[in-house]
Amino acid sequence: MNLINKLGKNLLAALLLTGAATIVSCGSDDSDDGPKLGELKAIFSSDNFSVEAGGTVSLPFTVTGVEGATLALSASASNTAATTSVTSDANYSGSVEFTAPAITDGEKITVTLTVTDSKNNRSTTAQTLVTVDASEKLAVALSADIKSMATKPGGSFELPFTVTGIGTATVASDVTLTATSGWNATCEWGSDKSSGKIKVTAPAALTPTLALSMTISDNHNRTAKLEATLTIVEISTAANAANCYIVAPGSTLTIKAVEGNSTTELNFNNAALVWQDAQGMVKSVSANSSEKVVVVQLNAGIVGNAVVAAKLDDVIVWSWHVWVSDYDPMSDPFVWTDKSTGTSYTFMDRNLGAKNAKKYDAGALGLLYQWGRKDPFVGADGTESSVYVLKYDIDGNRVREVSEERPTYPSSDYESTNLTVSIQNPNTFYFAPSSSYPVVDWLTDDAQRQNHDLWGGVSGYKTKYDPCPEGWKVPAAGAAWGFRKEYKKAGALNDAQPYDSSYPWFIEYDDAYCIGFRYKQADSGKEYWFPFAGRKEVGTGVLNGVAGGATFHTATCQNTYAIMEMLAWGNPASETGLNRPYGSSVRCIKE
Repeated sequence: MNLINKLGKNLLAALLLTGAATIVSCGSDDSDDGPKLGELKAIFSSDNFSVEAGGTVSLPFTVTGVEGATLALSASASNTAATTSVTSDANYSGSVEFTAPAITDGEKITVTLTVTDSKNNRSTTAQTLVTVDASEKLAVALSADIKSMATKPGGSFELPFTVTGIGTATVASDVTLTATSGWNATCEWGSDKSSGKIKVTAPAALTPTLALSMTISDNHNRTAKLEATLTIVEISTAANAANCYIVAPGSTLTIKAVEGNSTTELNFNNAALVWQDAQGMVKSVSANSSEKVVVVQLNAGIVGNAVVAAKLDDVIVWSWHVWVSDYDPMSDPFVWTDKSTGTSYTFMDRNLGAKNAKKYDAGALGLLYQWGRKDPFVGADGTESSVYVLKYDIDGNRVREVSEERPTYPSSDYESTNLTVSIQNPNTFYFAPSSSYPVVDWLTDDAQRQNHDLWGGVSGYKTKYDPCPEGWKVPAAGAAWGFRKEYKKAGALNDAQPYDSSYPWFIEYDDAYCIGFRYKQADSGKEYWFPFAGRKEVGTGVLNGVAGGATFHTATCQNTYAIMEMLAWGNPASETGLNRPYGSSVRCIKE
């Protein structure tokens, strides 16, 4: 019992001693507050930052008064559509990465940085403004500048449209779409709703115009409206395939939308005028991809030339020359018979694209072509001028002459040429520098990629790139041009002695009329005029030599050259190989 009492007393004493130590420790803490920490502060490097809608910008900051503490950093934005994240170094200097809302009308967003020292019960905040530019507006429009469409009564067509400014929004499938009474229109969306088609069905009795209105919306309560008023043209019987059509003023021409003189159908959804050389001549150019036609309406009383194109959205996929004239090529053709063989050759009585066949008249100069290309270029506006004939668009605005150095491709590329480029850009004259010799060609700088049969000089057949109307083609070199040998000249070719006008092929001696050769038929006395139309230069595209000479294309090539008929005072019958980019005249021959 004494032992137990003794142990109990010892245990109680130990407990009392322990309690006394704990109390002393608490008292020490209560009496000693420790060292004072400095004030915690945060500050951004600027009061205002800026960023585009949907963009990200870094907002640098520094924190002072850290004094070895462990801090927690976070950031927030006054617009919850914006996102923020914080990065910092060991000293708590860093940046807030701010990403702006993708859809906004433009706004100022407050960004708050919060710094917390939990252990020492400290915290602070810093704020800055971020000015966010407005996002692109939601918009919807036709995919090309479509002014008119062609259809049959009760027929249909499609109008492609494009939506822009979507950003991260979702466009609603439902649209509000209205059309002129009697017409039916529905919307067919593409897979991502950035594009689509308006599918239109015509009434049994066509109206001269069609008014359409379509409103779209997205999940940001934005709306956009497409409004269009189109001229409606009725489809007539399509002409046979060609690259050039002779059409009377005031007529309507329906073109089969195929690749020139072929049956290869085009993938297109609209059509447009590329240029016309007489203001107001072309009334409208319309397309119907379902019917595979392009329809050209002409105003009455105006003659000239135009190039019209089928397009896929804004890209030209093919184009045609519309030769607006009352001209009938078979009414008075130039027929020449080679007496040595008895073979007759029938040429047009004028240059391709000429407004008339009159001697000494600017209207007889015609158009100029690069060898192997189907599309024409305008020539001079006078018989002794180097000023181009003016060109206009459908609204009467000037269309400028365009000349560019032809593109080239790496030597490792054995296939690429400029054929597709030239088709897509019928108004561009592609020249080649003389440094590209021996292959001075608009098509390529590689002899192995040259095409010698673009105009049928190898095959003997009219090709889909031949620029002549149906039933006519570019003549081959050689026999057909034999009429040029029927001349007689006093003295040497290059001297000033005159040609003998009693021979069929001659040129006037008087300077005022020495601007072309003529061929005079012995039996009828009928004269056929070959004007000195000049040419567009191979290395610049500049028009030169008007009234001084002319080159006429043939379908024939030799080595890297194209064979051309050269006409000048001292060149009555020269036929020679020249570089292919020259812009030269064409005199079509009957197939």
